[in-house]
Amino acid sequence: MKIQRFNLLSIFAFYITIGVLSSSFYYVERIGTLRYLSQGINQSLFRLEEDIQKSLQQNRLDTIQTLLDQASAIDDALAVISLSLDGKSIAVSSSRSLSGKRVEGEYLPLAKISEGLIEKEYLHYSSELSYFSGATKKRALLLIDLDKAFIFERLNNIAMFYGAALFLILGIVALGMFGGVRRLIIRPLERITLRALAQDGVHENHRIEELTILDEALCDSFHSMRIQQEKLKEALKESFYLDGILRTVADINQFLITAKNIDELLNESCRRLAEHPGYDLCYIALKEGDNLLLQSYSKDSTGYLYPKMKISLEGSQVDDVDPSVRAVKENRIVVMEHLEYVNSFGSWLFIAEKGQYGSMISLPLVSAIDALPLGVMTLYSKRSEGFEPKEIAMLEELAGDIGFAVHSFNQREQLKYHLTTDSITDLPNRFSLVDTLAQHNICALAIINIDRFGDINEVYGIAIGDTILAGYGHWLRLKIASQKTIALYKLGSDEYALVAAHRSNLNVFMNFLEGLISATQKESFVIEGIEIVLTITVGVAPATESVLEHATAALKQAKRKRHSMELFSHDSKHEQENNIAWYKRIKEAIEESRIVPYFQPIIDNKSGTIIKYEALIRLIEPDGTVISPYLFLEIAKKTKLYPELTKIMIDKVVKVFKNSPYPVSLNLSTQDLINPDLANYLERAIHDNGIAKQMIFEILESEGIGNYAAVSEFVDRFKSIGCRFAIDDFGSGYSNFDHLLKLNIDTLKIDGTLIKNLPHDRNAQIFVKHICDFAHEMGISVVAEFVANEEIYRHVKEIGIDASQGYYFYEPSALLIEEN
Repeated sequence: MKIQRFNLLSIFAFYITIGVLSSSFYYVERIGTLRYLSQGINQSLFRLEEDIQKSLQQNRLDTIQTLLDQASAIDDALAVISLSLDGKSIAVSSSRSLSGKRVEGEYLPLAKISEGLIEKEYLHYSSELSYFSGATKKRALLLIDLDKAFIFERLNNIAMFYGAALFLILGIVALGMFGGVRRLIIRPLERITLRALAQDGVHENHRIEELTILDEALCDSFHSMRIQQEKLKEALKESFYLDGILRTVADINQFLITAKNIDELLNESCRRLAEHPGYDLCYIALKEGDNLLLQSYSKDSTGYLYPKMKISLEGSQVDDVDPSVRAVKENRIVVMEHLEYVNSFGSWLFIAEKGQYGSMISLPLVSAIDALPLGVMTLYSKRSEGFEPKEIAMLEELAGDIGFAVHSFNQREQLKYHLTTDSITDLPNRFSLVDTLAQHNICALAIINIDRFGDINEVYGIAIGDTILAGYGHWLRLKIASQKTIALYKLGSDEYALVAAHRSNLNVFMNFLEGLISATQKESFVIEGIEIVLTITVGVAPATESVLEHATAALKQAKRKRHSMELFSHDSKHEQENNIAWYKRIKEAIEESRIVPYFQPIIDNKSGTIIKYEALIRLIEPDGTVISPYLFLEIAKKTKLYPELTKIMIDKVVKVFKNSPYPVSLNLSTQDLINPDLANYLERAIHDNGIAKQMIFEILESEGIGNYAAVSEFVDRFKSIGCRFAIDDFGSGYSNFDHLLKLNIDTLKIDGTLIKNLPHDRNAQIFVKHICDFAHEMGISVVAEFVANEEIYRHVKEIGIDASQGYYFYEPSALLIEEN
């Protein structure tokens, strides 16, 4: 752009700036003025609203008319002020011609007057007034119309003032600056420009020292530019060469992302590198043991290279070591220049001589900075002077990218193997089984479970257990080797799966499984001199959408029935669904505090009075139905809900009996007795409420006690603080009198199945009598359960039992019985 034109444009731009500044000052002042006016209007109307409200409450419209006239006269910004009592017509107005007319047009809320004036120049606003007419609260609407001429005429005057003043002042300043700049800067620059165009080497002095220096610098620059021009030509040539390499590297990097496998990746990399004008031959070899194995190479005019060619990593003499080998062993880039002058007997030099190559470079393929090389990439070039530093840097980065890609492919294959294969048995795992089942081309699925495998791990250790799993998996693989339609899979823990293909026959498959069960029992596995014999349980399900779920249900059913094999039936599925439904009902009952204790009194057989209570758990349905523990307690024990039920019973029973004179017995299962967390919780509850001497814990003898040491420790711990213990359902369980000998028991409760048979079963009478006498000899009191009628009660007293419990006396109730 010419300097004169630039000067004129500068003036034009300066005046535009003046206009923008004027507009900006006007805009700022306009906003400030309007905001000030809106605040003044708000203050005036606030006092007016208070006066109008008072007048409305006194029902004095004449006073309101006066107030409106005064407000309109005092504030010039208010054109018309009106009052509507119903929001539809004007009752009173400062413009009397509007009285009685309908309210027309849109009125903004008075709170938005500032925004309305600034953003829209809106002139109509309203304010809602509340007042009382007697006891009735009413509302009126104050309507305000602003005077447009008064408000915005001031803004126009401000705009004209600021515009004219700024334009005049800044215009004079601009003309003065223009003259000075033209004389001191523009004219000298024009002369410098003319000399620069003419490439004149003679400079002149100027009033401004910087312009003199600029003039001298331009003259010196012309000389240096001629020198740099030659250098730029050489750099441009090199740049084109490096750009070609960069494009090749970028293309290969793009392919690294889309390559489907390692072979495709390496073949394409070699081909693309060899297409670059600077290179003629490229090969990539990967490390395998003590050799480099040639994986890929570009078109080889020497005919020396071949697929899977081995290059030994062990060289006899340093001078003869292949540069590719050195690159891998030393983990560094090896460059060989001027190959025509190198004396060696290596095959790498033979390739160079036959192909008439002048230089070569070998780059190790590494997946990370500190990682060992995975292989090597070697390039041959016709140029004898070797490779540029930038070129080597780009090739090094490419080699790292290829190494990372190779490593990623290897990891992907390893990950796929680990995801689909069991690490112990090397069999396809559960993920593989799910993929197979998703193809819907099977006849049936069988899940094989090794019985009591947990005992093997506990007795012999996990290492021998894993060896057993691997050995049995290998044994199964041999057993099905001749069965072309059966596939073997390893599931979690101690389970295997056999899948019969869709062309199989279910009966034939079942017969094969029966033979497998029999063969397993006859086979012995010897591990570290230990002979172990296995038995298995098998669940089988025909092919359906839910075949895996059905086979699992069949296996559980077989375990429950203690059968070696079970074919899926919908009865087992229904049982599982019922268990799930009960689990949800129990969980909801816990969350909604619908687990409650019921209390059944225990009667002294001599006095006939209540001597204690037994707390019995109940579940209350939302509709108030009371559910017996026989329907839900066993399901709760199979889940993590059971300890929570026991804690709820502890809390609620302690709360009821801490202020009661009666003792209370609470049922504890063996699962409760060996739970240290529950024991600590129970001891804290007893200690905090001071009811140790009232607590009696009933141990369910019908469950059997396996860990006497843990149970005995629990009994001793709580007897030491004053609690008592009873054995419930005595005579129905596994160990009978053994409990009395091993545990420090206070009370024995005879099982109801014996008590209810007393009137008509002589054997029951003899057995109960012996139990009672034996207990009394040991200082243990005896309680009869299920005393349902007078006849049973008579036999109980004749035998000498101390106390009775049953429906003959009281049913379980949510409240304690009040005796007279």
